[in-house]
Amino acid sequence: MRKHFMFAGILLAAALVFAVPSKADTVDFTISGAVSASFSLPDTLTPSATLGSIVFVFNPCSSSAPCTLLGGPPKSSLFGTIDLGNTGTGTWSFGSTGHTMNGIVFPGPELGIFVAGLFNTNPDGTITINAGSFSLTSIVGQNVTLTTTVIPDGSVGVPEPATLALLGIGGLALAGIRRRKTA
Repeated sequence: MRKHFMFAGILLAAALVFAVPSKADTVDFTISGAVSASFSLPDTLTPSATLGSIVFVFNPCSSSAPCTLLGGPPKSSLFGTIDLGNTGTGTWSFGSTGHTMNGIVFPGPELGIFVAGLFNTNPDGTITINAGSFSLTSIVGQNVTLTTTVIPDGSVGVPEPATLALLGIGGLALAGIRRRKTA
C-alpha cells in the first residue's frame, strides 16, 4: 500500500509542477460607422466600479491590448474609462474628460456603450461579455455598429491542478478498494 501512496504522490507532484495556468478568452470590440474605434477586453472580467447596471473599466488599454479611435494609430492610454451598460436602447458616447459620480472619480477620456444584452453579470461580481452585433446611436444622432467577437485562447493543453488532484484521489480510492477485496 505504501508503494501506491508514494507513486500517487509522485504523479500528483509532477502534475502540479508541469501544470500551466489556464488563460481567458478575449473579446474584440469594433465600432464602425460615423466613427470607428477598437479595443479588447477579457471575456470575463471584474469591473473597476459598478453603479446600477453600468460597469466601469479603468485604464483598459495596454501595449498587449491597444485601443484605437477614429482609425488612428494604437495608443496605450486612449480610454481612461470604458463604461458598459447592460440596459438601454443602444446608445454610445465619448467624452474627452472624466467625471465624478457618487464620490467615484472616473478618469477620462471616456467611452460609453449602453445596450441591452451586452454582458451577463455573474454571481461572483464579474461580468461576461456576449458576442454579437449591436446598432448604437449617439445623443447627436451618429449611428455606429458595435461588433463584439470572442477570440478563444487555444494555448491551454494541460488540465488544471484541481482536476489532476481529483484524478489522483480517485486512483487512490480504487487502489484501496482493490486491496480490501484481495485481503
